[in-house]
Amino acid sequence: MSSRLLWCFMLVVFSLRTDAAPKSSARTALVIGNAKYEATVGPLRNTDNDAKAVAKTLRGLGFSVIEKHNVTRDQLLRAVMEFRATLTDAEVGLFYYAGHGIAVAGSNYLLPIKSGYTPAGADDVTLRMLAETKLFNVEQAVADMNASGARCNLVILDACRTTAVARTGRTRDVTNPGGLTEMKPPAGSLIAFATDAGQTALDGDGTNGLYTEELLKHLRTPGLTIEQVFKRTRAGVLERSEGGQIPAEYSRLVGDDIFLAGPASSSPPMAAPTPLTLDDIAKLAASGKTKDCIEALKQYAQSHDAGDYAVQPLETLLEQVKENLKDTTTASPKVETAAATCELVLEALRDCLPPDHAKKATLTAKALNRHGDALLLLGRADDALDAYNAALPLTPDDSYILYNRARAHLALGNITEAKEDFTAASSAKFNQPKARKMAEEALTKLK
Repeated sequence: MSSRLLWCFMLVVFSLRTDAAPKSSARTALVIGNAKYEATVGPLRNTDNDAKAVAKTLRGLGFSVIEKHNVTRDQLLRAVMEFRATLTDAEVGLFYYAGHGIAVAGSNYLLPIKSGYTPAGADDVTLRMLAETKLFNVEQAVADMNASGARCNLVILDACRTTAVARTGRTRDVTNPGGLTEMKPPAGSLIAFATDAGQTALDGDGTNGLYTEELLKHLRTPGLTIEQVFKRTRAGVLERSEGGQIPAEYSRLVGDDIFLAGPASSSPPMAAPTPLTLDDIAKLAASGKTKDCIEALKQYAQSHDAGDYAVQPLETLLEQVKENLKDTTTASPKVETAAATCELVLEALRDCLPPDHAKKATLTAKALNRHGDALLLLGRADDALDAYNAALPLTPDDSYILYNRARAHLALGNITEAKEDFTAASSAKFNQPKARKMAEEALTKLK
C-alpha cells in the first residue's frame, strides 16, 4: 500500500508475557483525544468524546488513567514518558488515542495539535523527515510499552479520520477513502483494525465513533476474553453499518485468557422478568422513571425490530428535560438529572431506532441540544460545545442549536465564534422567530 494514502485505522496491540507468575498488580492507562485541529488538518467531532468515554470506562475497570486532550507533539511526548514510568510491573498497560493518523513511507503516525506538518510537494525522504520530527511514530509507542515491564500491553488507536495532510502534491484523489498500513503482531499480541483495508470507518450518529462505541460496550461486559471483545465489537459494527464497515483482527495471543471486566458471575440465573408492554413503557416515561423506561425499551428491542415504538417514550423524556431546564439559571440536582436523562435517551436512540428511521436524526439532535443546555448550566462549557457541534449537522435548519452553540462559545471566551453563531441564528431564513429574537438581543449586548 502507498505510504501517501490516508491512514484510516483503529489499531490495538496486545502484548502478553507468560513467563512470570500471575500476581495482582496495577492497571494503568494513557488516554488521549485530539479534536481541535487547525483548519488545514481538519477539526474532529467525536474524538474528545471518545477519549472521555474510554477514560471513564477504564477507571470503572480498575485502571489508573492519565487523560489528556488536544495535545501538541511535545505534550504528547511528555505524556508518554509519564505513562511509561507507571508501567513497571503493572498487570495491564493500555494506551488509547483518538484523533488524526496517517501513513508515511510505510510507517504509521499520529497527528498532534499544531504539528506544522506540511507535506505538499515534498519528496519521499523529506516526507519521512517531516513525519519523524513533526508527528508521533506509532511503532515507537509499541516498542516503548513492550520494553516497559508491564505484563500485558494494549494500544488502541482510533485514528480513522479524513485529513488533507494525508495527501501530497502527488496524491490528489480527495475521494480516496484511505486505507490501512498493516502492522504484524509479535508473539503474544493482537492487532485489531476498526475497518478493513481501503475502507473508511464511520463517525457514528451520536457523540461517539461507531467502532469505539461498540468497543466500549463489550469492554464493560464481564466474562468476555480479549478475543471475544473484538469478535462482538466486529459483529456490532458490521450490523450497525449494514456491512459498510468490517473490523479486522490479527492475533498471536498466547497464555491464559484475560477478562478486563472480570469473569462472568457464578450466581445461578434468575428467572426472566415478565416483558413489559408498550403501555407499561409509556407509563414509565410519563412518570419520569427514566432508567426503568430505557431498560424496558432495550428489553423490548431484543425481541422486536427497532422502530416506532421507542419514539413516543423518548419524546416524553425529552419534554421532561425541557421542563426541568426551563427558567433554570444555575446548577442543581434537577439539572444533573436532566443531563443524565439525555445521556440515557441518546443510548436508547442508538439501540432502538434504525439508522434510516425518519425521526432518528431529529430526536438525536434534540437530545444533544438539551444535553448541551444542561452541561452549560453545570459549568461544563467544553462538553456543551461538543454536544451542540454533534447536533447541528443532524438538523442544520435549527437556529436554536446555533444560538445555544454561541452561548457555549461565549462561556469559553470565544467572542468571535459567538458573534458568528448569533449572527447566523438571527438570519431570516430560519422560521424560528423566538430564537432569532434572542440571537439579536445577544448581538446587541456584545456590541
